[in-house]
Amino acid sequence: MSRMQTNGHYVIIFGITLIVGYILNGLIALLTGLSVPASSFIIPFIAALVAAAQFFKHESRYPEKTERQKIGRICFLVCFAVNLLFLALAAALGVFAALAPLLSEIPKAFLIATGLFLYVFITVFQYFAIHLGFTKYKSKKSPRQKDRDQPLFPQDGNPNAAPQASNIQASNITQGTAAPTKNTSDWQPLNDSGFAVREERAPWLKYTVGILALFLVGGGAIWLASKVVIADNVPTIERADNAKDKPVEDAPLAPKSADDLAWVQALETDTVEGYRAYIADFPNGRHVEDAQRLINEFDEEAWTLADERDTIAGYEDYLESWPEGLHVTEARERIAKIKAEEEARRKNAQEAARQEAAAWKTAAEGNTIPSYEGYLSKFPTGKNAPEAQTRIERLRAEDARAQASAADEAAWRAATASNTADAYQQYLTSFPQGAHVPEAIAKLEELRPGPGKTLKDCATCPTMVTLPAGTADLGADNSDSKAKPNEKPARPVTFSNLFAIGVTDVTFAEYGACVAAGGCKSMPNDNGWGQGSRPVVNVSWSDAVAYAQWLSNTTGKRYSLPSDAQWEYAARGGKTDTLIGGSPAAVCAFANGASKESGLPWANEACTDLAADRTLPAGSLSKNGFG
Repeated sequence: MSRMQTNGHYVIIFGITLIVGYILNGLIALLTGLSVPASSFIIPFIAALVAAAQFFKHESRYPEKTERQKIGRICFLVCFAVNLLFLALAAALGVFAALAPLLSEIPKAFLIATGLFLYVFITVFQYFAIHLGFTKYKSKKSPRQKDRDQPLFPQDGNPNAAPQASNIQASNITQGTAAPTKNTSDWQPLNDSGFAVREERAPWLKYTVGILALFLVGGGAIWLASKVVIADNVPTIERADNAKDKPVEDAPLAPKSADDLAWVQALETDTVEGYRAYIADFPNGRHVEDAQRLINEFDEEAWTLADERDTIAGYEDYLESWPEGLHVTEARERIAKIKAEEEARRKNAQEAARQEAAAWKTAAEGNTIPSYEGYLSKFPTGKNAPEAQTRIERLRAEDARAQASAADEAAWRAATASNTADAYQQYLTSFPQGAHVPEAIAKLEELRPGPGKTLKDCATCPTMVTLPAGTADLGADNSDSKAKPNEKPARPVTFSNLFAIGVTDVTFAEYGACVAAGGCKSMPNDNGWGQGSRPVVNVSWSDAVAYAQWLSNTTGKRYSLPSDAQWEYAARGGKTDTLIGGSPAAVCAFANGASKESGLPWANEACTDLAADRTLPAGSLSKNGFG
């Protein structure tokens, strides 16, 4: 009969199911502490059921007897191998080693016999369980199998005999006639050889007899092991603790003399006094040598204890207990040696203490780091070593503070001499905990750029004022009739960043510093008006650019001439009026313009000015809104 899958296919299904079942059972026991009863039988039985079900699924029939037996035997061998694998895994994980202390009181032979019995018992039951799982389906037939096994024409015992139609009427084959009648009382399905197949039944009688025989054999083995291993009349030997490792003397069964009776009594007491009493009573007795030997053994034990203690008290205890012992002379020599060593150590300690005190006095008088370090190099564990270390740390801290204070003062003097924002910022960075931090912060706030703040980058530099960023309408309105065409119309101009501009015009004194330093060519003519604080006149655009470049080189800041927009933004001072101050009369307070005394056609008749024909000292007039 043809097959869709080989035997190995179903054996693999059995093996995978078996291993998965064992793993699941182990996880349940590990996580919950619950164990499945008879899992060693149930899991192989379930694996056989799964394999048989897969057989039915693939083959559309149930396995025949020979197929069940062959697959069952192979599956049993697989089960046996898996059992050995899990036993080896348990041994590798130390399961048996963990159980050994719990089973230490049970004789090993009994454990071996019991283990073998249980292993044989489980193996036999697994064999039965596997075959039972495959024989569960043997009495059933699928509809397709029944149709396949049903012969079209009944046949006799000869498989090659021609079909006989004695039980089928020929007229019943035609269309429209009644259904054919069959005599099915003796009919049975045929196997592949054409013989009738009898229904197979499980050999329960064989199983029952086998199980009973197994129980009898196992019970007999346990009984036999218990009789052999655990005997009732095993002799035991008990020895007193004080007689351990001593030769056991055979007690005389029937002493015949007072000497023997006294010796037996001495052995029973087993003390030094008992043996000495025996020797005193029987100086020429039969057991004098044995008594003296046992006394010497007690002597040796006492000496061993004194030797282990190795102290004067230990040796004195030995001499007190054994004034005539075997090691009296050695004990006295060791006592003398220990006393001499102690005396030498005492004298050495006194001398070391004297030297250490003298060295400490010298170090304390010097009270310097090198003096204390010299003391520690000679006496690292001396009496005053902790104090020396403490003083060294204190002196180092004082030196560090003194050095930091000196550096702090020097940096502050340098910052004040420069008197710039960068100098004060450098001081704060170098000495964040310095003595002049509050003063430096105040100076930095004064010099740091900000709207409306004035600054001076060097002693001869012009005083600058910082203007705020913002947007302003610059130029003239279209309605302003006095404005030039190129000043119209008004347009918004945005200044994204702060910028600083001179509070006043550059003076002759400030320009003269550039000439003296070689940054500018020469002093211009003052027209006879005077120099000093008056605005410098008669300079070209190139002279002005050269002065701005000199300021940049001198201060490290970027100086330049103001642009047209910057100049108008600064001059307006945040106002939008056509005239500063809002009227012709108010202009006189802010600008030295042509007054009526000048006689010029464009003169401002609202102003009077005694210096209408010359410049005034810088800063003589009022400031605008930006300063």
